[in-house]
Amino acid sequence: MSADTGTTAAASAPGGAGARPEAVVPAAVSARGWGWRHAGRSAPAIRGLDLEIAPGERVLLVGPSGAGKSTLLHALAGVLHHDEEAEDFGDLLVDGRPAEASRGRAGLVQQDPETQVVLARVGDDVAFGAENLAVPRAEIWDRVAAALDAVGLDVPLDHPTAHLSGGQKQRLALAGILAMRPGLVLLDEPTANLDPAGVLEVRDAVIAAVAATGATLVVVEHRLAAWAGHMDRVVVLEPGGGVSHSGTPEELFAEGPVRTELIEAGVWVPGHVPVVERAAGRPDATPGPVLLAAAGLAVSREASRRRRSPKGRRAVLSGVDLDLRAGEAVGITGPNGAGKSTLALTLAGLLEPAGGQVRAAPDLAGGLSPDPFRWKAGDLVSRIGTVFQEPEHQFVASTVREELAFGPRHARHPGTGRPLFTPEEVERRVDELLGRLRLGHLADANPFTLSGGEKRRLSVATVLAAGPNVLVLDEPTFGQDANTWRELALLLREELAAGRTVLAVTHDEHFTAALGARTVAVGTVPVGIVPGGSGVTGAGAAGAGTPGRDPGIAVADAAARSVLGRANPLAKMVAVLLVTAGLVATLDWVSASVVVVACLALLPLSGVGPFAFLRRAWPLAVAGLMAAWGTALVGNDSGAVLLDLGIFTLTEGSVAAGAATGLRGFAVALPAVLVMASTDPTDLADALAQKARLPHRFVLGGLAALRLLGLLAEEWRTLGMARRARGVGSHGSAGARLRANLGQAFGLLVQAIRRASRLAVTMEAKGFGEGPRTWARASVFTGLDAWVLLGGAAVGAAAIGAALAAGTWNLVWS
Repeated sequence: MSADTGTTAAASAPGGAGARPEAVVPAAVSARGWGWRHAGRSAPAIRGLDLEIAPGERVLLVGPSGAGKSTLLHALAGVLHHDEEAEDFGDLLVDGRPAEASRGRAGLVQQDPETQVVLARVGDDVAFGAENLAVPRAEIWDRVAAALDAVGLDVPLDHPTAHLSGGQKQRLALAGILAMRPGLVLLDEPTANLDPAGVLEVRDAVIAAVAATGATLVVVEHRLAAWAGHMDRVVVLEPGGGVSHSGTPEELFAEGPVRTELIEAGVWVPGHVPVVERAAGRPDATPGPVLLAAAGLAVSREASRRRRSPKGRRAVLSGVDLDLRAGEAVGITGPNGAGKSTLALTLAGLLEPAGGQVRAAPDLAGGLSPDPFRWKAGDLVSRIGTVFQEPEHQFVASTVREELAFGPRHARHPGTGRPLFTPEEVERRVDELLGRLRLGHLADANPFTLSGGEKRRLSVATVLAAGPNVLVLDEPTFGQDANTWRELALLLREELAAGRTVLAVTHDEHFTAALGARTVAVGTVPVGIVPGGSGVTGAGAAGAGTPGRDPGIAVADAAARSVLGRANPLAKMVAVLLVTAGLVATLDWVSASVVVVACLALLPLSGVGPFAFLRRAWPLAVAGLMAAWGTALVGNDSGAVLLDLGIFTLTEGSVAAGAATGLRGFAVALPAVLVMASTDPTDLADALAQKARLPHRFVLGGLAALRLLGLLAEEWRTLGMARRARGVGSHGSAGARLRANLGQAFGLLVQAIRRASRLAVTMEAKGFGEGPRTWARASVFTGLDAWVLLGGAAVGAAAIGAALAAGTWNLVWS
C-alpha cells in the first residue's frame, strides 16, 4: 500500500488510540407542517409534522410499524430525493436551512450493515466521510483513531471490511459517522438483528460517542428498554400523521393514561410485554410425533467444490441432533455469526447437509424421499415453509395481494399432486391474513415499497398462506410494533394448535416464551438444549459474531503485503506496458517465452502462490492453446509437412506460427494478471484519482460497485433458495418452468439495484459528491516504484534482445 499513514492498528495512526472525538457544534432540528409522500403511494408516509429538537438533545423516535420513522431520518440526512411522483409538504430544517441543503451536518446509520460499508479496508471506510467533507489529511487519521476507539472496534486499519461480522459492521458505520464530526447523529434501528450482548455494546458505544462530542442524537428503535434510560426525550409518531406524544421517558412510560395509550398504539413500552392468549385446538400441550429430525448434522453455506468436510464444505456447525415434533415450537438462539440461519436453511431442505442427515417422517414426506433437499419446489412449499432473514429475497409478485396468493396457488396435494386449495379458499386465506397482520390498506402496493416491519409481516404471511406443516422462520419479529408482534404470535400459536411445527431463529426471548418454545442454544462450544437434549457444537465461522476468513480474501491480504503489492498501481501499469510493448510489435516465440519466464520468476514478489496464480491464469493458457491450434490449421504452409488431414495441412511453418501466436497472446496478458493479483483495488482507485486525475465520483463509485459485485454470487444462491421455498417453477410445462425460473435473474437485478440504492444513500449521507475532497491516503511514487519501472523496461528489452539474437524477430506488419 502506498500511504503516508500507519496501517497496523488504531493506535498506530497519528494521535494514538486514546484520542477522543472532539466536541462539535450540535445541530438544531425544526419541522413545520412537514410531510412526505413516496413515489407510487397515494397516502403520505408523514404529514403535518411539527417538531423541534434542541441542539445536543437525545431523542428516541418511536411509533407503530409504518409510522414514517425511517422516512423522517432519511429526510433529515438530506437523502430523500424529489422526483415527478414523490411529494413533500411544509418545511424541514437543520440549523435553519433546508435539510437537503445541509448534507454533511447529519450522519445516518441505516439498518442494513452490508450496504453501509463503502470501501474494502476498515481505516479507509471510516475516513471516507471525512474525506468527502475535505477535512485536511493531517486531521483525518486522528479522527479515524478516535472514532474507532469510541465505538470499541479494535481491529487494524488495513483489516478487510469483508471479515467483519454484522455487529462489527454496525460499529464501523457508526465510526465513519463520528469521524465526520456531524452535529446531528441519526440511527435507524442500529441494533437490528443483533444478539443481546451486541445490542448493549452498540448502545453503549453510541451513548459514549455522543457524550464526548455533544452532538444531537435521534434514534429510531422498536424495543425501547435498552435506550430509554439514556435519552432526554421520547417522540411518538402516529401512522401517516405527526407527533402523538412527546415527553421525557419518565413522563411517557410512568403508570397512567399516557402509558396505556402508548401500549394500545403498539409502542414497546419498557416493562410491558403483550399478552398472547393460548389458542384453542389441541386438547393438551404434549407435542405430537416427530416430523423432521437431524442426526449428527453439519451445516455450511459454502459451495460443495471445497474439500474441507465429508461432503466437501467447511462446516459452521456440527454434531447437531434435533427432533422437531408436530405442535411444537423450537427457538434457535445464539450469538451473531454462530450459524443459526445456516442451520435453519438446512433443516428446511434448502441447503444440503455438509455431514450427517436431515430426515422427514412419512407423515411429512407423503411418499417422497425422506431427504427434504431432494424434494421439488412444489412439494416443498406445501410441506416446509421458510421465512428468510431478508424479506425481499422471497418476493415474487408485483402486489401484496398477489404475493400472498402465490404460495397457496402453487401448493400441491402430497398424494395426488393436484392443487391443495381452490381459488375460493386462496382468496379467503389471503383476505384473512391481510386483516390479521394489518396489511389490508397495502393490498395493491408493491411489496418492495413497504416499510421494514411491513415487509417482515408480509414475508411471514406468504408462508402461512400455503399452510405447510413445518414453518421455519428467521428473525420473524424484526421491526414489529407490539401490536403486530402480538398478532403474529397469536397466528403462530394457532398453527401450533393445529399440529404444525414452528422453528424460529430469533434473539427475541419474549417471542419464544409466547410460543412456549423449546430453546436450542447455538455457540462456539457444546451447550445444552433447554429443556433436555444433546449439545450443539459450533465450528469454523461459529463464534461471537466473528465469521470465518474467506481463503480468497486471505490470498489478497498476502498479495497486498508483498513487494509488488506495496508498489504504486500506476507504476505497475506502466511497467506492464514496457514489458509488452515489444510483444505488440513482433510475432515470435522467443520474446514471448522470455516474458512468460520472467513473470513466473517474479511470482514470489507478488505474494500470490502458484496454485492461486494458476486459478487466475488458466483461462489465458486455454485461450493461447486454442489460438495456437487455429493458427496452425489455417496458417501459411512452409517447410516440411508434419500432418496431412486432407482439408488441413500442418507444416513446420504453420506450427511455428501457431506456437508464436498462442504464446504471444498468453505473454501479453500474463503481466497484467500478475499486477492485478498484487494490487489492492482501493490503492488503484487512489492512484487513478490522485495521479491520473480521473474524476473521484467515477473512481470511488466504481470501487464501491466492485465491492457489491462480490456479493452477487451469494445473493444468487439465496434468491435460488428463496424462490424454491416459494414453489417457483414447480409445475406446468418445461417452458412454463423455465420462464418462472428466469425470474431469478430479474430478482437478482432487483436486489442489485436495491443494494446499490442503499449504498448510494450511505455515500450521500457521508457527503459524497458534494464538492472538492481530500484523500486520507496519499498516492505517492517511491524508490520501489522506480525499481518496478526499471524492471519492466529490463524485461521488455531482454525479450526484444533475445528475439533479435535468435533471429526470430518478426514485425507483425512486415
